Amino acid sequence: MREADRLITVLTPNLGKLPVTVRGARRITSRLGGHLDVFNHVHLTLALGHHVDVVTGAESMESFGALKADLDRLATGLYLMELADALLPDASPHPGAYTLLLDALRALDRGEPLDGVARYTELRLLEDSGYMPALGNCQVCGTAIVAEHHRFAPGLGGVVDDTCSVPMGQVLSLSVNALKVLRHYHRTPMADAVQVGLSPAIRDELERILGVSIHYVLEREMATADFVDHLKKLRSRASA
Repeated sequence: MREADRLITVLTPNLGKLPVTVRGARRITSRLGGHLDVFNHVHLTLALGHHVDVVTGAESMESFGALKADLDRLATGLYLMELADALLPDASPHPGAYTLLLDALRALDRGEPLDGVARYTELRLLEDSGYMPALGNCQVCGTAIVAEHHRFAPGLGGVVDDTCSVPMGQVLSLSVNALKVLRHYHRTPMADAVQVGLSPAIRDELERILGVSIHYVLEREMATADFVDHLKKLRSRASA
């Protein structure tokens, strides 16, 4: 905005997602610009504006230096921020999502498994925004799911019995172990959930299931998701 101002988006615990103006943030001498770096957990002082509130004070509480210093963790963090921005409406309180994202940044900063943090946060963001996949009962007939007799239908919002006909959309295979991990993520705090060891096959399956669910909800791909995939391919080529 203007020559030296910035318009940024902040997520707050009680007011939800808000656009705010930071006057003079582009100037080298700005007192506020450094505190408002991406990911920063900050205490803000705002002045009410006609259209957009104005930041008059900022104090960093956490800056997540280890996260920002690692390209893979940085990419994962950016992806989760973009996902939250896409799923959460403006000016609608989502204290659960606020706490979830803060926990995710802290987990990434202290070196927790990337895939576990990303998949857990995806699932719980879907839950907080009202799109939690149904994992207990068939979305066609309503009966309880029996192990090894189920699939996943993103268009119906969850698991289906393998004897039921799905009237719309694609149907994906879903292993018993992947379903167990999803249910564990749903009922367990992040600090405990991300300690679950995931085999490469389960990691790929969870990424596919949740990725398709997110795409179905948003009807588009996340730009940073492509960047994360690109990094994985580069790492794989380098190791080979």
